[in-house]
Amino acid sequence: MQGKFLGALCSIVIFAGACSDPSEIGLVLDPGSNQIGVFYEEIPLSSFLVLEDSFNTTNQSRLVVGGDHSDLFGTTESIGYSRLSFNPNGVLPEDNAIFDSAIFAFNIVDLIGEDFDEAKEFKVHRLLEEIEDTTYYSFSSLDFDMEETLAEGSFLLTPDTVNQVSMDLNEDFAAELFGKLTSQDPVFDNIFAFREYFPGIVIKGNPDQNTSVSMAIGSGTGITMYYHYEDDTVSTAYPINTIQSRHFNQVISDRQGTPTEVITETNVVYDVAGDKVGVKAGLGMMTQLDMSPLHEFLDTLENVTFNQILLEVGPVDEYPEGKNPYGALVMYFADGGEYYRRFDGVKVAVQGENNSQTGLDQDGNIVPITSNQNGLAFNTETRVYSNQITSYVDAMYRSGLVKTDLFLYPNTPSTESGVVTFDAFKRSLKEFVVDKDQIKMKIYYSKIR
Repeated sequence: MQGKFLGALCSIVIFAGACSDPSEIGLVLDPGSNQIGVFYEEIPLSSFLVLEDSFNTTNQSRLVVGGDHSDLFGTTESIGYSRLSFNPNGVLPEDNAIFDSAIFAFNIVDLIGEDFDEAKEFKVHRLLEEIEDTTYYSFSSLDFDMEETLAEGSFLLTPDTVNQVSMDLNEDFAAELFGKLTSQDPVFDNIFAFREYFPGIVIKGNPDQNTSVSMAIGSGTGITMYYHYEDDTVSTAYPINTIQSRHFNQVISDRQGTPTEVITETNVVYDVAGDKVGVKAGLGMMTQLDMSPLHEFLDTLENVTFNQILLEVGPVDEYPEGKNPYGALVMYFADGGEYYRRFDGVKVAVQGENNSQTGLDQDGNIVPITSNQNGLAFNTETRVYSNQITSYVDAMYRSGLVKTDLFLYPNTPSTESGVVTFDAFKRSLKEFVVDKDQIKMKIYYSKIR
């Protein structure tokens, strides 16, 4: 692809995440010098799909429940598993306490779906084996009582707001639990004894309803027992909820009959049939961009200055209201279907515009910096992910930054400091789909003749 001279030149106008008019990009020159030209190159990028390996869903502070269906990703279902806990120093109801009621409540903080005029179904089951102090992945599961539910109900949910819903606890289980509370049963002596008696809960939705929710772990999700004494005028609540409870999400994917059914191995790059690629959260399906056309283009350049370089993905396919994709995508370095990792094992991402992209290790070698991730921002009006990556490309051209492909990964806080953070990619079933030919780079550069 040959560069195209853009004619009239004036001051550089650069805005993060925005594309200036090509005729306005360049340098202020003596009109008679005619030594510097501004050129434009548009580079289409090939795209592939990769299923991430070892997708850890433990303790992400959300139970993802429900599912959906799409032509690209097939049917996806997420099931939430969690322990329950109580205050071991709290006051238990005495043996003369009178039972009032028992509920199971959900604190739904993120809702993804459609047809919100229809009630959505949820069921709570009893775990039959304990959640261990170990790591659980999206493919992990535990045995639970599939025949009998502890609670179930259907609810009209409202998008773009917190939905606090509750359902009656199973009468037999409520009576059993209240009996143990009032009799000072040893199962309430400490949390370990309680887990032996009651390992935890499993929450399921109905994937056929094309809706999934993210429930916040904490006091708003769990059981509340209500009771009173003979002279009381109001009930007292005794909570047994998910606060500070170990939890994870199991994700079941049926991609049969879709272009992604060929994806059977993790960390393998797949060129799927058809003209679509995309990203599916919860499942761990990512788009990988083949950046070799850019690398080859850089090898042809001499004595150039990059004025502005944009990466654009989209417009993505139209989506129903209530199924908005993530607002930003981190661009992680990819190496043959796996994350490229620095000398110290840290994953590397494109850094913020006008920030350093490289540094030196203790031996003086050039290494990528990882402290300030850049992101492709989503424009809800144009349905395009875009941002400047001028500093990143310039570092490859001038500073010897390693040349790799790029993963598109929903925005997540940096964890390089070792601090535990939550990963947006593991807290919902959000997705987007885009045509393969709608991913491109736009490069504006100047060179001395």
